Amino acid sequence: MSLKNRDERQGGRYISGSYTPNGGLGIKSFGRKRRSIAGPILIACAVLAVLVAADTLLNSGRIYRGVEVGDVALGGSTLAEARQIIQERATGAVKEIQLSDPDRQLTRTSKEMGVRFNVDATVDEAYAVGREGNILERLGERARALVVGVTVPADVDYRPGKARAEVEEIASQINHDPREATVKVVGSQVEVTDSREGYELDVGATMRSVGDAVEDLSGQARLVGDVLEPNITTAEAETAAEKARRAVSEQLVFHAEGESWTLSPADIGSSLDITTDKGKIEISLNRERLEERLAHVYADLNIKPVEASYDFGSGGEIIVTQSKEGQKIEEDKFLGAIEDGLFEGKREYDVPITVDKPTYITAELQSMKPTELQGSYRTNYRATTDQGQTRVENLQIASAALSGTFVAPGETFSMLEHVAGLDYHETHVIIDGAETFDEGGGLCQVTSTLYNAALYAGMEIVERTAHASQLPYIRPGMDATVWYGDLATTADDLDMRFKNTTDGYVLIEEYVAGDGYIYANVYGVPDKVEVEMSSEEVWMTQDASEWTTYYTRTENGKVVYEDQWNTEYSALIDDKGKKIPTPRVPIAEIDGTYLGPSF
Repeated sequence: MSLKNRDERQGGRYISGSYTPNGGLGIKSFGRKRRSIAGPILIACAVLAVLVAADTLLNSGRIYRGVEVGDVALGGSTLAEARQIIQERATGAVKEIQLSDPDRQLTRTSKEMGVRFNVDATVDEAYAVGREGNILERLGERARALVVGVTVPADVDYRPGKARAEVEEIASQINHDPREATVKVVGSQVEVTDSREGYELDVGATMRSVGDAVEDLSGQARLVGDVLEPNITTAEAETAAEKARRAVSEQLVFHAEGESWTLSPADIGSSLDITTDKGKIEISLNRERLEERLAHVYADLNIKPVEASYDFGSGGEIIVTQSKEGQKIEEDKFLGAIEDGLFEGKREYDVPITVDKPTYITAELQSMKPTELQGSYRTNYRATTDQGQTRVENLQIASAALSGTFVAPGETFSMLEHVAGLDYHETHVIIDGAETFDEGGGLCQVTSTLYNAALYAGMEIVERTAHASQLPYIRPGMDATVWYGDLATTADDLDMRFKNTTDGYVLIEEYVAGDGYIYANVYGVPDKVEVEMSSEEVWMTQDASEWTTYYTRTENGKVVYEDQWNTEYSALIDDKGKKIPTPRVPIAEIDGTYLGPSF
């Protein structure tokens, strides 16, 4: 193969000592093009290398520009300078955390908030920007710092738990409930207390703001909270106060039977009620207090009716006293009119009056007059070891308190209501079967005497308590006792009570006679009731006994009620502590007559 033929076969053309296929560039020409591209690249790289070297040399030992920690610019600073800047910030601006809102500003040290800044570690992080990774990463990070800046978080030891405790303590100091507006009437003056908003710190949101203040080294945190609105505002209170002011603006004048009475603005004010309901203040009239302020009007216009009653005539007969009508203010109508007009400005009122009729009129009581002796009983007051005059006087005091008492149909009579707490002498009394000294000796004999008179009158016995021991003045099984002890309490009281089951009034009469007996009489309306009663021994020992009492009530000859009850007694102990054998205690007769030995 010849060079020519070779040349022809290749179809090339030599240009400037080279061959060009098909008239194109030859091999040598292509090599020159590659060198033309690579040249600039090499030049650029060389320039870049120079710039990098220059930048590295220029920033040697310095933090690259555009690098910040929080909001603190450290670019261009040496490590020592950066440490100084961060140290000043850590011990200066963020040495204290400022917590503030529009109304207050509070300061807490970083230590109190659980914050400690690691200065060296923070500076090292800032210095590392643009110096870590491959060349492209380093260059990219430096470029980003120059263009948009790079913020490095501060290296901080932060204990949120301690900060939260401090924020919660702040909350306890600044939190407060809203104050409701109030209205108060003092005399005739109406006063309004303004409302006030409350506040509640949002601990969670405030903690987030504290975290931001630590992170950006600003030391400025926000107190985040909610304003609490009062339910009753000052404006609402003023509206209510205006209503009250109208009510107390002038005195009230009342007219009746040609007379007039007034009520002062101060008395009106003291009669007002101020209440709150569903966030509103209500002003209303308190009827009870208003009635107290109108006592002078009631006293002049209210006249109590005179009730018909029973009394004893000069000859000892029972007479009926005359009843008489009275008058009274129509209270609901009167107070209702004031309620309706007071807040509308009405200042004068007519007092409505009506007749007040007595409950018991003469004719009615005449028909129920207790003219017939229904039951009677007596006991011997000398049948006792205490023969002193003081015991007799006690009998007289208690009897006088009972005598003349009327018991209405259906009413229950109470012995204690009439005899408790009177001015008695200290004499022999029986307590738990033993003789001792105390006030009121003789009360039980007065009670036992009336108890039997009520039984013979056909009354219903509601309460009765027997003595602990047999007593000589009253037949066993037919006795009753009373005890009131401490007047401050009724817990240990013993009473004798009976109910008037008749259609008429019952009159009680009791007195101490000079024949040694105390008498009790129960009067009522005439009826056909008869009572039989007896008492007999069941058994007896030296220390105790038991008796049965039999009771039969007939009406018009027909038995309408029968009963019997057993009563047990222990031995009686005298005032020297010596036991008196039960068989030695004298026994009175069924009718109360005493036939035993003289004491």
